[in-house]
Amino acid sequence: MLEELKRLQTHIANFQERLKNLEAENTSLHQQKKEMEKHHDEHTTQQTTTLRSKQDKIDTLTNNLNNLQDQYNALNQDAKTLAERYSRLEKGCTDLKSRFQEILAERNELRVLKEKLHHEQTSAKQEIANLKEERVQLLEKNEHAKLKVEAIIARLAVLGTDEDKNTQEIQKLAHPSEHNEEAQ
Repeated sequence: MLEELKRLQTHIANFQERLKNLEAENTSLHQQKKEMEKHHDEHTTQQTTTLRSKQDKIDTLTNNLNNLQDQYNALNQDAKTLAERYSRLEKGCTDLKSRFQEILAERNELRVLKEKLHHEQTSAKQEIANLKEERVQLLEKNEHAKLKVEAIIARLAVLGTDEDKNTQEIQKLAHPSEHNEEAQ
């Protein structure tokens, strides 16, 4: 029994030793667990903070994206409006080109008409000058004829044929206005 008691004491000592080891190990594990929980809490807090900052960035980027999409839509609308205006301007330009061509054609026609009228005017001036010259010649001839008639009348008057009917008629023909005045 002593032997059994010694064995039991040895076993108890072993159990006590093992118990101390297990308690030390348990304490160590508790401490590791606390450190791990603390580390995990810190890591979780850090992850939560990171998630919040990432979510804030996502929200900011989403807002920026919405703003940029609004700007893009506005720019698309402006581009459509500008394209329509450009189309109208291009059509107006085409209309102006055709009107300009018509005006050029009218101008050319007017130039031709101007040249024709200028030629006609030159011809008319030349004809007027010719008529004036002819008038001067006719007036000179008329004056010359008048002088001849007056000379003939004067010669007849000198010859004493005042009573001659022919002479009187010649005088009437030469000076019809004088005879009309005398008659009145």
